Amino acid sequence: MMLASIRFAGDLSPWLVFGVAAAAALGVAWLYLRESRVVAAPYNYLLPALRASAVAMVILILAGPIWHRRITVGTLGKVVFAVDSSASMSVNDSEGDQSSPSRIERALRMLVGDAENPGFVESLSSTHDVEVARFSSGDPSTVWTSKNDDGESNQLTTITIDADGARTSLSSALSTMATQESASQETAPEESVLNRSALVILSDGRDNSGVSAMDLAAPLKAAGAEVYTIGLGSENEPTEVAIVQVVRPDSVAADGKLAGSIELTQHGVSGRDISLRIESGDGGEVIWQKTVKATTASGQSVPFELDVAKVIAGSTAAATRGVQRNTVVMDLRAVVEPVDGDTSAANNVSAFRVAASTRDRRLLVIDGSSRWEMRYIRNLFMRDPAWSVDTILYGAGTDMPRLRRGDEPGQFPRSREAMGRYDAIVMGEIPPEQLEPADANLLREFVTRGGGLVVIDGRYDRIKQIATDSLSDLIPVRFTDQPPAMIVSVAPTRIGGEQPVLNLGGEQSELEKFWTQLPAPVSAVRVEVQEGAESWADAKGVDGLKSPWLVTRLFGAGRVIYIASDETWRWRYKVADRFHARFWNQLLAAVMQPPYSAADDYVAIGTDKIEYGPGASAIVRARLQDAGGKPVGDATVDAMIIADNQVVATVPLAIDDPARGTYQGTTGPLEPGAYSVRIRASGFDAEALQATTPIWVGPGDSAEWNRISLDKNSLTQIADSGGGVYFHESSASQILDRLRPLSSGTIVESDVLVWQSFYWFWAVILLLGLEWWFRKRAGLV
Repeated sequence: MMLASIRFAGDLSPWLVFGVAAAAALGVAWLYLRESRVVAAPYNYLLPALRASAVAMVILILAGPIWHRRITVGTLGKVVFAVDSSASMSVNDSEGDQSSPSRIERALRMLVGDAENPGFVESLSSTHDVEVARFSSGDPSTVWTSKNDDGESNQLTTITIDADGARTSLSSALSTMATQESASQETAPEESVLNRSALVILSDGRDNSGVSAMDLAAPLKAAGAEVYTIGLGSENEPTEVAIVQVVRPDSVAADGKLAGSIELTQHGVSGRDISLRIESGDGGEVIWQKTVKATTASGQSVPFELDVAKVIAGSTAAATRGVQRNTVVMDLRAVVEPVDGDTSAANNVSAFRVAASTRDRRLLVIDGSSRWEMRYIRNLFMRDPAWSVDTILYGAGTDMPRLRRGDEPGQFPRSREAMGRYDAIVMGEIPPEQLEPADANLLREFVTRGGGLVVIDGRYDRIKQIATDSLSDLIPVRFTDQPPAMIVSVAPTRIGGEQPVLNLGGEQSELEKFWTQLPAPVSAVRVEVQEGAESWADAKGVDGLKSPWLVTRLFGAGRVIYIASDETWRWRYKVADRFHARFWNQLLAAVMQPPYSAADDYVAIGTDKIEYGPGASAIVRARLQDAGGKPVGDATVDAMIIADNQVVATVPLAIDDPARGTYQGTTGPLEPGAYSVRIRASGFDAEALQATTPIWVGPGDSAEWNRISLDKNSLTQIADSGGGVYFHESSASQILDRLRPLSSGTIVESDVLVWQSFYWFWAVILLLGLEWWFRKRAGLV
């Protein structure tokens, strides 16, 4: 295959030369026309055109036109160099010498080369199609390719890649190569053996996001592509102290305690003192501090407890006249003091926010008998001044054989408005024969509109019958025909281990061990997880089989949690409310939708969270009412997202419930930063809607910095699965001997200096000769 193109090597810009040539040609033609216009056609126009063309070609010599030819002989192999651009690649692996090149700089030097040695790209570009891509945790992007869209060669000058990725996913580079290989086989399967390709991953091997890279490497090998890896960095972990995350609830009571833990990673500092503190994000006032000893382990969890009333008393947030705040946001940050030799100080601070609720929350407890589980749950929240609890016990053997419905305490709500007064409902084994379709619809609508429902199963099979008859879509499990299992222990699943609701104390790494030490329920109902639901904890039976124990899923704007036994009260043995109270407070915080955070005379506004990860979207909720307090359900409502006193986005809110005057909408992906949300509505003056609520979008967690040494084993396993070889950066040049045999072809490029060739000279002479001949024929000579 041959490709040809015109290039320009002159000192002047080709566009400038073209402009001068065109102007000169037009000038010559105009002057010539003054003489030739008296001549008969076609000589009156042909003669000026020939003279103008000759003049233009002479001037175009200044542009230095070159005829470039690119001939491919045989079949070229394809090599993709995928460079890890995550933050850990910014480490230079040289303690105390910040001027030494970082990992990513050393990787780019391998590819581009220097004054003494050619890079991998230059060494292979004459025999291979070469591509350089960057990846971190998202989709990889091409940085440079040896062949442009027109099939012509690209000259490599330099490549710049910043190590700024928040996570590392080695599978992202592999998945792109898999897509390319699949496409090539579909279009030309007969060439799949000849046109071999290779992927070379340059990374420190710290994979902390996405699917397993080894699962994608093997199919590439089967498709004819090879996967090689080059490791950068040292296998010895450098000195590092960093905050991985701050585990805490999203909201607490304004008069309660904020309990959580600071998760640290620590390397090379065993036995040293580590100073921790929590300070206010706005004023920098130290609220809590502690000094701990670094252990030989790679990390540790440091618990903390804050008096919420004292924290919000020192808040500097200014109050807006006429605005009632149901939540006060505690803007905090955890800080660990750097130690001598600390590799990076960027991960020594972690900002976090928690909403302190100043509004009493309402809970409805409903069951068919006064069993121990419901007694302890009811008593727990009745003792909490932040909660208002209504309890309904009905059925055979209780003081209410038949369920009474109404809007008074002790009655099951009979209207949507009455049901909407509650934030959460804890439902036990109620008599299924007394649950009417209207009751089921109210429960379903309550959750759909943002309420939280916790279903506690037991030994009477009543929940199974309710789920089968009327609430199969709401309760997130399917019931089996197996009898309840005798339980040995309960433990969080992988997904559940990441949820604050199941962190009842101790280090995150020892969470499963902690749960196995809790008194297990005697038995649990055997269920299966419905589609779209998640099991946060499993129960292990005496037969060794596991069954979902705590299952949850979102339902509309609300959440449902199902618990397969009614024996969490056993956790109070010898420790009273230490674990039982924390579990149920965290469970209800997880199942409930946060209340409106602020309200004025006309609008109430709230969001599903106060803090989000990068690129996340916020759910904005609003409620409108007129001057008389009546709901306004037919307005056009927008949420304005404001940053630095500028509206950066406008989100239209859809009508949620016209009868209640509620609206809801979702923002687009948000960039890291601090925002406030304000409502704009038709029929309302902008000055009347004063309520605002703050939200934050954080920079993400510090998982990238948990371990920053070279993970040789990971890269070796990927290379072995992909049919390639692992190389350390110190011996990376040996990879060229592996890549060269992939290609059975070569690229031959040649240049013809057209402006110096006889072709150009004879073209000018031909134009001038033709002009003389036609002048003679026209009688001008």
